[in-house]
Amino acid sequence: MITDRKKQNAVMAIIAVSVIMFTLDYSMLNLALPAIARSFNTKLAEIAWIPLIYLLIVTSSLLGFGKLGDIKGYKNIFILGLAFIVLGTTLSGFAPNMKALLAFRAFQSFGEAMLSPVGIALLTSALPSEIKGKALGIVALAQGVGLTAGPLLAGAITAHFGWRFIFFVNVPIGIAAILAAIRVLPSGQQRCADKRFDTVGAALIFIALSTLIFAMNSASRMGWFNPVILGCFAVSAAAFVLFLVREKRVPYPILDLGLFKNKDFVFGSASVFFAICVFMGLYFLMPFYIEMVLGLDMSRAGIILMVAPFAMMIAAPASGKLSDAIGSRFLCSLGMVFAAIGMFATLFLSQNTNPVFIAPIMCLLGLAMGMFLPPNNKLIMINAPDDKQGVAGGVYKMLLGIGAVFGIALFPIVLMARLVSEIARRHIMMSEVRHMPEVMMTGFRSAFSFGLVVCLVALAFSVLAKDKK
Repeated sequence: MITDRKKQNAVMAIIAVSVIMFTLDYSMLNLALPAIARSFNTKLAEIAWIPLIYLLIVTSSLLGFGKLGDIKGYKNIFILGLAFIVLGTTLSGFAPNMKALLAFRAFQSFGEAMLSPVGIALLTSALPSEIKGKALGIVALAQGVGLTAGPLLAGAITAHFGWRFIFFVNVPIGIAAILAAIRVLPSGQQRCADKRFDTVGAALIFIALSTLIFAMNSASRMGWFNPVILGCFAVSAAAFVLFLVREKRVPYPILDLGLFKNKDFVFGSASVFFAICVFMGLYFLMPFYIEMVLGLDMSRAGIILMVAPFAMMIAAPASGKLSDAIGSRFLCSLGMVFAAIGMFATLFLSQNTNPVFIAPIMCLLGLAMGMFLPPNNKLIMINAPDDKQGVAGGVYKMLLGIGAVFGIALFPIVLMARLVSEIARRHIMMSEVRHMPEVMMTGFRSAFSFGLVVCLVALAFSVLAKDKK
């Protein structure tokens, strides 16, 4: 446990910088995808694999690297993750073709899969309990900084230097972070009693999650009853079952199922899954509402959407610090109350809504998530044993990834199901719908209603999840 104030701040700064690195990378790259597609003369379906392969590998590997951090040491895995990111992003900047770029991005994604769980574990294991919430709030602030600054930097860099230079931004930052981590991060921690690694379990959970995420992301494009999609769901289900059976029997599981005997750990985990599902689902749909219903250009949509991460960036540090004083349960519940109010407000949006009124809704949802995420992260981590902080961090990050995937997949499904019903009732063609904002609005309103229900579920789990005494 670090007691020196300067060392505490240094540890928080290093973890925050690592978070800025991969959120900056993600947000910059999304804006540069059209330029990359033109450069390699690549179709949209192929260019979509750049963010997808990153999401697949990161989310599917979190548990394995979290467990590896518990065994080998959080500092070692953290530094290795930084090295993977620096090397991967450097190679991506020099990629000669699309296949090489995908391979280098896949390599780089393992770096984030290492950093994410052990970074949280470093904070919760090395810092005193009275500042853990503050530290996790700073991490959420760093995430907001990366997401907000990324599009602005990407636009300027791509316009003046070309898309390749967006990959080089993190190289000097990463090298400096590695040197600082070697010098500052603590090596001591409470290690697992059994230091064997469940390779089979890691492979099974990787297969289960990667096939699930691929199917959820591709179903709307390929069709839910496409043999490939059905096959992915079947493989995912089988791998999950085999994983759970193995984890119950093996004496050195990659995921200690005993974690889920703690009901507060379960309730906290469920609440973050449903909360991020709502936020990412709405964040995904809102540009389409602004463009297709209100008829505005995407530049104005981008300005409106920046309000949410900016508000989250402001609220997160204060919420994290406050959770050290009053606990997490109240703040998580209050955050979800604000989110529910924001989702309720979306029900009053229409084809005649002034765009100015969208910004307060996005601001409220951003504040809600900023208020919710750091205390929730703290609640989950403190309800896990000290020697399983890496695995608990992996569970938390995995839930964020899967919740985001479900939100992005389910919200459009609800929208389209309502549109199909409305089209059948009105006896019109699907091609006509784009020019009928009032019909489009029925689909969006159903999706917003679905989001409100999911938000209330997240609120219920937040109320149930108690602070550890």
